[in-house]
Amino acid sequence: MEYKFGKYQQINQETRWATTDELKHSGTYVNLHDDTYPGAGIPLMSDGHEAYVDSSDTHTLIFGSTGSKKTRLFCMPMLNFFVKAGESFVVTDPKGELYARSEGIARANGYDTVVINFREVGKGDMWNPLLLPYTLYHNGKRDEAVSMLNDFVRCIASPQFESSNDVFWPEMASSLALANLLLLMECASPDEVNVASLASLCTSASSETLKKLSVNMSMDNIAGLNYKNIFTSAEKTLQSIMVSLFGMIRIFVTQNNLTNMLSGNTINISDFGRKKTAVYLIIPDEKSTYHFLVTTFIKQAYEILIAEAQKEKTRQLPVRVNFVLDEFCNLPTIPDMPSMISAARSRNMRYFLVAQSLHQLKSRYGEDADTIKGNCDNWVFLTSKELDLLEEISLLCGSYYTANGLNRRLISVSELQRLDKSKGETLIMHCRQYPIITEIADIDSYPMFKGYEAYPLQHYEIPKAKMFDLNAFYKDVVNEVRPLPF
Repeated sequence: MEYKFGKYQQINQETRWATTDELKHSGTYVNLHDDTYPGAGIPLMSDGHEAYVDSSDTHTLIFGSTGSKKTRLFCMPMLNFFVKAGESFVVTDPKGELYARSEGIARANGYDTVVINFREVGKGDMWNPLLLPYTLYHNGKRDEAVSMLNDFVRCIASPQFESSNDVFWPEMASSLALANLLLLMECASPDEVNVASLASLCTSASSETLKKLSVNMSMDNIAGLNYKNIFTSAEKTLQSIMVSLFGMIRIFVTQNNLTNMLSGNTINISDFGRKKTAVYLIIPDEKSTYHFLVTTFIKQAYEILIAEAQKEKTRQLPVRVNFVLDEFCNLPTIPDMPSMISAARSRNMRYFLVAQSLHQLKSRYGEDADTIKGNCDNWVFLTSKELDLLEEISLLCGSYYTANGLNRRLISVSELQRLDKSKGETLIMHCRQYPIITEIADIDSYPMFKGYEAYPLQHYEIPKAKMFDLNAFYKDVVNEVRPLPF
């Protein structure tokens, strides 16, 4: 009997281009004029009226340099596909144009819309990143709460780690920030647990009071241990730690509107996987000041949605949540991103990572970049001049033998640079299929998505944050009105 895996033993051509029939067979057909779609994902083929999309649980990596139409060919159409398929999404929106091109149709289809607006603070929703950890902390889930607080500290400390030549100082500053957060968890009222209170505790003015409080604290817990280690340091060492700490929380001290916006809450992240929800993280693309907050939101949303999925018998979210992370590599490193992308697909979550270059990805994630790439079964390539990326994609597409016996790449580095932008030519390596060069329609070629106006974001007066009074608390401890924490 012929060995059933004989094809792997014969001398065959290594690769070839996939046929359109093979691509159609591996995708989900969508008549784009229908009211609802049977599935959504990246378009594998699209003329603006019909499309084949990848509706599987596959993660996607999209490569394209500036001006390659990544947003117009993929991000904008995908958001509209998600809406017609009834799937939730969380999208980073550097210019606010994704909101403009999809919020109207989302609202018309019964979606809840959430806007975290870092470009125009005061237009959109309020989000308190410390509210959920506080709730978990007081509901007996302290390990989960501390884990979330650790993630928050890592995110706000990310710029300090990137700019510092000596990681000792941001490490120590992070330890003090975590101790201050745990003090808030333990001693502050719910409306006092916010970044305004954290900023107040992280100033030099508060350090003397915290030092006095820490004298009698136990070292059997994280907060007491961190306080003791820091406040027993030499004076110059402590001053350097405080300088590093202030660098981490400076934005909360100097930008009152932002701090107040992050001290209230008008959203429920748990609903994203249970109700159709469109979430827009609008950030300035001309500066990176707020990027660490976007990273914090993405990480917290993932943690919450994982917990929600665990409540289901299927261990999956009832409504799929798609994370479309435009300018992915311009965001600070998302903590545990490799494990996040590995675990997400079985919980009904997908990631679409949009990057300008392979160098960006490696610079941001180091060795973890290979894990992230390996977990993305879809690779989309538009254009680039980066030799390493061009070489890797050319190599992955494979080689074949010509009629005269020469071995050549299926597509060369030179050919990869000449895909026709005007036609939306795109090279797609889709799951385990052979590669294909396909044409993707521009967002303006979809008549069914036109005529839906985005809701104009209204300015509102952000209420002033209520802050934890450390001095009053210290007096209560001294007078034995309140117990010493930790």
